[in-house]
Amino acid sequence: MPSVPGPIAAVYAAVPPPLRGVLFMMISAFGVVAMNVAIRQIADDIHPFVIAFFRHTIGVCLLVPIFVRPGSNPFRTANFPLQGLRAMLNVVAMLAYFLALTMEPLAKVVALTFTAPLIATIGAVLLLGEKVTKARYLALAIGLGGALIILRPWAVEVSTGSLLLVMSSATWGAALVVIKVLARTDSPVTIAIYASVLQLPVCLIAALFYWQWPTTYQLFMMVLVAIFGSTTQLALAQAFREADATVVLPADFSKLVFAGLAGWLFFGELPAIWIWIGGTVVFAGVFLNAWFEKRARDDIRRLARAAEVSQSPKNSREHSGD
Repeated sequence: MPSVPGPIAAVYAAVPPPLRGVLFMMISAFGVVAMNVAIRQIADDIHPFVIAFFRHTIGVCLLVPIFVRPGSNPFRTANFPLQGLRAMLNVVAMLAYFLALTMEPLAKVVALTFTAPLIATIGAVLLLGEKVTKARYLALAIGLGGALIILRPWAVEVSTGSLLLVMSSATWGAALVVIKVLARTDSPVTIAIYASVLQLPVCLIAALFYWQWPTTYQLFMMVLVAIFGSTTQLALAQAFREADATVVLPADFSKLVFAGLAGWLFFGELPAIWIWIGGTVVFAGVFLNAWFEKRARDDIRRLARAAEVSQSPKNSREHSGD
């Protein structure tokens, strides 16, 4: 957390960490929906790729002063090619997401993005060889089944917007796998900085095909998009620092509620019942996956502690009869 005045820090410290984590997760959820609303307000008049470029440019200007400080070198990385791959995946996910926002109801957009952590888990199994229990396979099946409920390919034709959302979630899930690898050698700040800086030229190239200079109102809305987007990322990171994923993840479901309300208030959208049912099922799969992962980690820690205790000098002497 950035430095804050003493009284505010005292109040902050008085709030239990799990509650702080939940509040930060809800701020992140609200930020996502607010960003989506701001994009939709101007997407009919200026191409989403241009919005994405300005969102990212302004976001970099907001975040770099926070992370880059005298005496530090956040650009030191052990794996620049992977940083570039992560940035490319991020750009594809963001551009597909921004396009889909102009085609689908807000609630449907949010509901399908819940699948990204599930796709990341599948990627970690296939690419990194991570071990997954039968319970987590069940959670993955539940989550992906929820996505099918939203899409209902057996009843309706899958729209272009839906395909873009699936591509966005799949690409972001792949980016999460790359982040897992990068986290072994690079700090979170380094990963965030490279993602921000390396995405800029790619966003610019995509935007040039549809380039137009924004009006004052459009620029103002894009500033809001950048502020909400950056706030979302910072709040999400802080939520996971404050408490375990199984504690804060349920609050992320408020994103679907916020999206449903915003779609109704701003755009007259009434999400179909299938979006609510499918979104709930997808989120249940995400939560169960995190829960079973936590249980597996806890079991490994307990076994490690038990092994340390059994191998301690005192226990060794007792077992040898000394």
